[in-house]
Amino acid sequence: MDKYLISFSISLIGLFFLAFNTFHSLYLIDKIKTKTFSVFSIYLLTMLVIEICCHVLGFLDPGSNIFISHFYFNFQFLIITLFFAFLFKEIQKISRNIILISVVFLVIIACSYLLNSFSFWKFNTLEIGLTSFTIISYILYYFYYNFEKKNVKFTYFFSGLGIYLMSSSVIFLTGNIDLILIEEPFIDIWVFNSLLYILLQYFIYQELQIFKKKKLANE
Repeated sequence: MDKYLISFSISLIGLFFLAFNTFHSLYLIDKIKTKTFSVFSIYLLTMLVIEICCHVLGFLDPGSNIFISHFYFNFQFLIITLFFAFLFKEIQKISRNIILISVVFLVIIACSYLLNSFSFWKFNTLEIGLTSFTIISYILYYFYYNFEKKNVKFTYFFSGLGIYLMSSSVIFLTGNIDLILIEEPFIDIWVFNSLLYILLQYFIYQELQIFKKKKLANE
């Protein structure tokens, strides 16, 4: 565990900020009574539970927590799909297409596990690619659709999530957990993933600040 101390410490910082943002959003949820903000809070809470499980397993037995990635990618995909379905609820065609595409991809992912159950214990590149790049596509379309509008909701969150997924998915797709960049002190590729996750939490924090200011302005 000693050689993973730097990587693990940085990832704990990301976990701390995620916990802070989660409890912040849960505090605001009673004040901001919208379906989209509720889904946003559910997303943060779900990611927090998954990250805690991942860190506990990683601390007890480094490298034994790879299977947690499947819960991370699939739950994230499900919740973000629901998120966009609510955001485009006034345009039923777009909302239905988002749900249909996501269901088809989830069925494909499920079939990959039925055909190869051993893939549960390692990174599933099909799962990573389909879920990550589909979410990125949704985000890009959301920004395109709202390009000329002002005060677009969740701009910070989607910007941060898009940056994180575009970068981290490349790391996950390599499937190489032994890629060491510096021997002393020990720094591997996952340090960058943890730093990117901290950046994502910063964007989420900024998003929450916007909601908080809007709520205070309306009181």
